[in-house]
Amino acid sequence: MGANISLLFGGLLFLLFGYAFANPVLSFAATSGGLATIGSFTGAQAVNDLGPIIYYFMVILGALGAMGLGGLGLAGKGPTAG
Repeated sequence: MGANISLLFGGLLFLLFGYAFANPVLSFAATSGGLATIGSFTGAQAVNDLGPIIYYFMVILGALGAMGLGGLGLAGKGPTAG
């Protein structure tokens, strides 16, 4: 049961730290694309704009995955059932 609670809190910490580091990621994505010519094709800026969206998606996916595994384990189901 302790491992499942650790997974729940680990997912919460992953979410909090992910959002704490979001500001540097967003500012880097904005400055890297705005100050330099980043490619020769017309969609290069659009591809650069996907960086923050992918970052947020991965933070949410990682946090919900860890919290979901912990919740399933506490309910007695899933790979962490014990």
